[in-house]
Amino acid sequence: MILTALADLYERMAEVGQAPRRGFASVPIGAEVEIDCDGRVLRVASRLMPEGKRMVAGTMNVPVPVKRTVGIAANRFWDKTAYALGVTVVELPEGGVVASMGRRTEAEHAAFRNLHCDLLSDAEDPGLAAFLRFLESWNPADFAASGYPMEVLDQNVVFRLPGGIYLHERAAALGYLEAASEASPVMCLVTGDQAAPTRLHPSLKGVAGAQSSGASLVSFNKPADESYGKVQGANAPVSEPAAFAYGTALNTLLSSPRHHIRVGDATVVFWAETERRDTGSAVEEAIWFALSGGEDDIAAQNKLRAGMTNLAQGRAAPEPGFDPETRVYVLGLAPNAARLSVRFWQAERLGDLAGNVTRFWDELHIEPSPWKGIPAAWGLLYETALQAKAENIPPRLGGDLMRAVLTGGHYLRTLLAGVIGRIRADGQVNGRRAAIARAFVARNIGQEVIPVALDPDNPSPAYRLGRLFAVLEGIQRAALPGLNATIKDRWFAAASATPARVFPVLVKNATHHLALMRKGESGGLAHWLEMEMGAIWAGLEPDLPRSLTLEDQGRFVAGYYHQRFTKRDRADKPIVEDAEQ
Repeated sequence: MILTALADLYERMAEVGQAPRRGFASVPIGAEVEIDCDGRVLRVASRLMPEGKRMVAGTMNVPVPVKRTVGIAANRFWDKTAYALGVTVVELPEGGVVASMGRRTEAEHAAFRNLHCDLLSDAEDPGLAAFLRFLESWNPADFAASGYPMEVLDQNVVFRLPGGIYLHERAAALGYLEAASEASPVMCLVTGDQAAPTRLHPSLKGVAGAQSSGASLVSFNKPADESYGKVQGANAPVSEPAAFAYGTALNTLLSSPRHHIRVGDATVVFWAETERRDTGSAVEEAIWFALSGGEDDIAAQNKLRAGMTNLAQGRAAPEPGFDPETRVYVLGLAPNAARLSVRFWQAERLGDLAGNVTRFWDELHIEPSPWKGIPAAWGLLYETALQAKAENIPPRLGGDLMRAVLTGGHYLRTLLAGVIGRIRADGQVNGRRAAIARAFVARNIGQEVIPVALDPDNPSPAYRLGRLFAVLEGIQRAALPGLNATIKDRWFAAASATPARVFPVLVKNATHHLALMRKGESGGLAHWLEMEMGAIWAGLEPDLPRSLTLEDQGRFVAGYYHQRFTKRDRADKPIVEDAEQ
């Protein structure tokens, strides 16, 4: 299903020129070599362009590169200078660089020359014949002797005649590139057609954490993966055209910033299937905005929220192409050595996706809101990571979270457990962490939902204990101003896990703090705090819970956050937050 959807996507992209022709791939090309009809080099020109403080190669559609690991294998009609010209760059101990012609480079250039001498032995095209003469006469030592630019060394190079198209674009060259495979045709598992199977599946680049040279989505290279004497791609035959199509489509998505986002260790790519590519692009832009949180454009976020809500409720969206029946595909990939793991795969109606995404937003709604606009799934993961660093996010959590968002399924307990663990470690209770606690309880428990804003009448013991802890902390702050640490820093973890053991001690200390406040100028504040504490106590059983479950600890966090950070009218009631000012 995944490969079929990607192959279909390639066909639609190729129709509008958004993907290279079959057998080609977009590759960085840093130089071009111009030769005459006799094969003599006229010039070697750099194609490097400035990008910030460095020079980078512009991309060009060239024949699909071969898969190289440690072996030597040449590309057709283009390659890096070690293969195409027999020279590579070497840094000198005293500084500077020179063009080198080492033993490895000599073998690589010989492979490039032999491949084309065999391939073009009967070539009649003037350009290909000139290229053949170039290979027969070129001496790698001529590069340094002729003063060609050193910056092109180790770049990929292409060839052309003066004023002509590149050799790999000539009609005669295309004929050589489309030479039939020697493999016997089999039924392709993707298209159902009889065709030669691909031996090696395409390399995919752009998945965060995977090898920079590319990783495979499909591969067989161990005896345990093989059966009936079949090796590599013959175990699950996919035709060469289908393999090229799905690989090209996926590489194109991975190279487009608006078609993928990173969520933890997962790289999420997405696309829409519409009759018109322009409307499909609009839908894909909306999906990117919805999953990533978009940019700091509150008006655009509000417009998106309204549009997604309309789709979720079956109402027509004003944007063209936003049909609830539009098919949307979302694929989560994660690195696994030289391969890629599929974290999740979702193919559904745009209306269903909108419903699940808006539900996710609603579950995270908490007051005061920690977000200016719409929340993004990837941003939640940092609340589970040490020092809020991406490399410390628990493995697989990103994929599991995104799967829950897209399907409407339960959040894994590791999400809330990670948040509670970080609160215990660093003592920080912020809006994002409280929102995660609320969302987890709302979806996984379902019978009762943590309120969006402060609810003094909420009967949940855990929620009330969280509120009580915030009041006790406020009493301490008011009685002992200037404290570097409060009871939250020492007692929050224990209070949220074993309240019966901790709260009697905290309440006893709070009584002394209130007495201290009455002796000073804070008598009125002391009176209100004591009333607030009494009102919360009145809703609790005499015997406090000995322990709280993970879900109850989430309720505790939400109750603390609401009581601690909710702003109320000073003329009516002082707020706990004001007590520290």
